[in-house]
Amino acid sequence: MKLLRALLAFTLIAGSVAGFYVYWQHRGLHPSTEDAYLKAHIVRVSSRVTAPAKLIHVVDNQYVRAGEPLFDLGPATFEQKLARAQARLALAAQDTGASGAEIKAASATLREREVTADNARRTVNRVQALAQKKLVPAQQLDDALATYAEAEAAVGAARAGLERARNALGDSGPQNARLRAAAADLALAELELSFTHIKASAAGWVTNLTLRPGTMVHMGQTQFGLVEEKEWWVEANFRETDLTRIKPGQPASITLDMYPDIRLQGRIESLSAGSGATFSLLPPENATGNWVKVTQRFPVRIALDALPADSATPLRVGASAAVEVDTTVAP
Repeated sequence: MKLLRALLAFTLIAGSVAGFYVYWQHRGLHPSTEDAYLKAHIVRVSSRVTAPAKLIHVVDNQYVRAGEPLFDLGPATFEQKLARAQARLALAAQDTGASGAEIKAASATLREREVTADNARRTVNRVQALAQKKLVPAQQLDDALATYAEAEAAVGAARAGLERARNALGDSGPQNARLRAAAADLALAELELSFTHIKASAAGWVTNLTLRPGTMVHMGQTQFGLVEEKEWWVEANFRETDLTRIKPGQPASITLDMYPDIRLQGRIESLSAGSGATFSLLPPENATGNWVKVTQRFPVRIALDALPADSATPLRVGASAAVEVDTTVAP
């Protein structure tokens, strides 16, 4: 009887040791963690201009497609800016037209002065020929030379006036600086007016919506979130002792606490370069006399191979998950 009990005890101990060995081997080759959470891209919806909210087109937790309207701001201020920019463009066009007319007038004046100077030059030549023959008095030659000099000076003044008019106008047509500046102001006003109509940048779910009509929306201030539906992944925090075998490309099995009967498949996408504590708001200070060694955890990003096919089981950001990695498969 004693021998039988001893054999039974030995069998139980041997079985326990064997079971523990098998578990340890499986644990080493299939590291797992329950410190894992479902993640997705979250767009922080904000405005690019400051104005009061006018219309809210969505409700909290509503699904929207890319390009669908989210909310509108009061456009009155920006409509006035647009009207002013349009008026400035019209004025610039008028000024450009007036400058063009001034150039034409200056060109005509220059041609007139050149004709007068040419006549004065020919008169000087004729009077000089007569003066050499003593047929006219010297005073008449002096008068002709003075008239010619005045005509040449008038030509120079007219030429300077034409150059001044051309410089005031600048390039002609669409290349004119004043026209381009006014057109740029108009485009900016139109762009700011378009910013009063905020649309969804991606398909997803509206979250944490508290915006109400009449609320002053400030430029760049987040109003609510938009959880994108396109890309989902799991962020699993593994102990540093588990990272020895974990490599990018290895398969992983994921179970979500909210859907315990559904098992998702994924692949190791990347391993963080730092532990979670390193990037916390108050990282640990180990250079103290109270240091205690604590096994650190490192975030591991796991991309999902496919999303649940059943629409009754939608994924939700932040859901708790359990992850097991198969390190026996070569990445």
